[in-house]
Amino acid sequence: MQSSVIIALLCCIIGATLGHPRPEDLTMKPTPPPQYPLNLRGGGGGQPGDGYGFNVAGRQNVWTSDNGRHEVDLTGRYGQHLGGPYGNSPASYDMGANYRFRF
Repeated sequence: MQSSVIIALLCCIIGATLGHPRPEDLTMKPTPPPQYPLNLRGGGGGQPGDGYGFNVAGRQNVWTSDNGRHEVDLTGRYGQHLGGPYGNSPASYDMGANYRFRF
């Protein structure tokens, strides 16, 4: 019984090795060109006694067609008002996607 299990495992290992041969070229592929960083923008302001507000927004291109006419972007935003006579506001989150077609 044990010998048949060992033989079966050996056959599986040999079959897996032969089923996935090693590549001929073992050199590393060239590094792709760097992408531009995430497009971030933000702002804020306020006065003592009135509190301070701030927001941060970002956009990143996630797909472009081969001819460059179609693009899909993901966007996100975070904002909040801190302090002031009414205290802190709840955080505001926005997320979305943009599709762009260039004529």
